[in-house]
Amino acid sequence: MTSAKRTLLWIGDLGNTAEFRHVATVIQKDIELCHLPTVDAAFHAATSGDPEPLIICLSETHPGQIHDAEVLRVTRRWPLSKIVVVGSCLADGQRRSGPSLSGVLQVPWHDLPSRMIVWLHGLESDQPSSLADAPSFRRDERWLLDATTTKTPHTVLDQSTQVKVTVAASTDTAAEAVHELVTAAGGIVEQAVTGKPPIQDTADVVIWDLHDSPELQLEWIRLLTCQNPHRIIALLCSFPRSETVQAAIDAGATVVLGRPTDGEALRGVLLLAKTALSASH
Repeated sequence: MTSAKRTLLWIGDLGNTAEFRHVATVIQKDIELCHLPTVDAAFHAATSGDPEPLIICLSETHPGQIHDAEVLRVTRRWPLSKIVVVGSCLADGQRRSGPSLSGVLQVPWHDLPSRMIVWLHGLESDQPSSLADAPSFRRDERWLLDATTTKTPHTVLDQSTQVKVTVAASTDTAAEAVHELVTAAGGIVEQAVTGKPPIQDTADVVIWDLHDSPELQLEWIRLLTCQNPHRIIALLCSFPRSETVQAAIDAGATVVLGRPTDGEALRGVLLLAKTALSASH
């Protein structure tokens, strides 16, 4: 086991699932990752002198793979670590009906990198994140808690580093809804457009709620990227798949998030943009 201060222990499948490989590639930029294939293997590899991992991710390739007994074993062995279950695309539908495990946060694979940004920022700056929430919280309960207690990204920025956001969606109603979600997550929305986001837009962040697959909009994503290579482009779509996410990122998208949209994942996008904007000043 590694002795790095910021260590994520990944238990379960990693190399055989494309979604998990994608996640590992992204999050290793911010935290050291140690992978072990099973809970038993993690127990055998651990020694009494090892520091506790900052975060433990239990990977679930299909619904019902992780059981309460395994979570309890991990919790007892590493009581100070934050434990989450990460689901692949096959397990993604669970989040629509609420938590299925007791005492653990469940996160879809496509939201994990953005939410990891918020978790690490919160742990370093003593700000709240879902890691400190009751694991039984539903998404709407966390939205309410975020809106009432969280110090949002724009409140901690000076005028020169405020992140400007453009929201785009296929209908007026969807554009208005995403506008409200981004505002609740702490973003300053300069404009909300119906249809494709304008190529010549000056926003630092474009959050685009796609009516269809990202693969149908790759050329427009490339145009947005060419016009401003430093712009953060976040796409929202239903049930993202590894191949469509990778195609969108290859075209220039920064991140692809799932619907229903998670407020903490949006906060991660805003924090990413804030960090990039601060570095340029």
